[in-house]
Amino acid sequence: MNKQYDMRYLLDRYWITRSENRELYYEIRRALPQQTHFINELLGWNMIANESVIKLEKVPPRSMPWMGIEEFNETMDYCLLCALLLYLADKEDGEQFLLSDLTETIETYMAGVCPVDWTLFQHRKSLVRVLRYAQRMGILLAYDGSSENFSTFREHEVLYENTGLSRHFMVHFGRDISACQSVQDFEAFAWEGDTEHGRLRINRVYRQLALAPAVYWSEGDTADYDYIKNQRQWIEKYLDEALGGELQIYKNGAFFMMSEEDSFGLTHPRDSALCDAVILLCTELRDRVNSVAFPRTNNDMAVITHREFRLLACQCREKYGKGWGKQLRELSDDKYCQALLAYMTEWMLLQEHADYLLFTPAAGKWIGRYPKDYNWDKQENNEVENVTTLENA
Repeated sequence: MNKQYDMRYLLDRYWITRSENRELYYEIRRALPQQTHFINELLGWNMIANESVIKLEKVPPRSMPWMGIEEFNETMDYCLLCALLLYLADKEDGEQFLLSDLTETIETYMAGVCPVDWTLFQHRKSLVRVLRYAQRMGILLAYDGSSENFSTFREHEVLYENTGLSRHFMVHFGRDISACQSVQDFEAFAWEGDTEHGRLRINRVYRQLALAPAVYWSEGDTADYDYIKNQRQWIEKYLDEALGGELQIYKNGAFFMMSEEDSFGLTHPRDSALCDAVILLCTELRDRVNSVAFPRTNNDMAVITHREFRLLACQCREKYGKGWGKQLRELSDDKYCQALLAYMTEWMLLQEHADYLLFTPAAGKWIGRYPKDYNWDKQENNEVENVTTLENA
């Protein structure tokens, strides 16, 4: 395993446990000294490495729409997870406990924050999501019984075992965070007091390039741009050595692009019908921006209304929909547009505001087209899903 793959494993996984993958655990642990400078000095992250787990505490530079736990649907899910972690903090490694004891204790913890009522199906279902996630992460083991049945039967019993990994789950900030009440508080907290001559700016830039699809800046705040432009050679060198890829810089944004053969994790573009629809929409948008005088911001982002976006998206589906899978073709206009908005926001292709949308430079960077010999009639008659084959333009 080379240095780049070591770092990719650390970025792509929440943690690496010895119990789950013993061989990978020891390979990564032996390679950690080679990553010390990149992790500690450039990213400014903490590394946990002990006899049971290796975890890179990936604190992002700012919150993004795609962040969070995919399985969770409600705020209560996160509250119950915190209550579960508090409960496990009092348990010894390998100690067993019953679901009934856990639910009674959680009721006490949640009473003054977000009261739970286990007679309500939605509250039991929320706990099931949390328990399912905890088991997937290896925080606890279902020794006897299934968590799923608790959503149906309130008296259902399960015997669990505490693995001890819960004590490493939360991020250690190293400072008192009790005053932080919102995401914005945490973001401000992370960058306050930069007394080390721009070190936090270095951390912010490297974190954004390593974790997010792009780094954007505004006309009134070019500190990150100035650093990236002046240190381009070194930034590309260190990122390429650690992850493998190419740094691309434009007047209003920077991108760290991985080659197709070296990509890892969730990527864009990828083989999915929704991604194909987004790329085709970006192509239509690019053509429209070049021919129509859309308003522009100071950092060259195109401004359109929600109504204009909906119209353009529906026209795109009418034009290319025959080549898409049945599910995407038959979505209502509302759900179809919501799916596009969610995907494009997550990948920083657009910024959603109450009264308008901003299309970012990346929306014009990724465009696609169908091959000239594409058989539209055959795809429509056979209703083949995911048939779109896009070529970079």
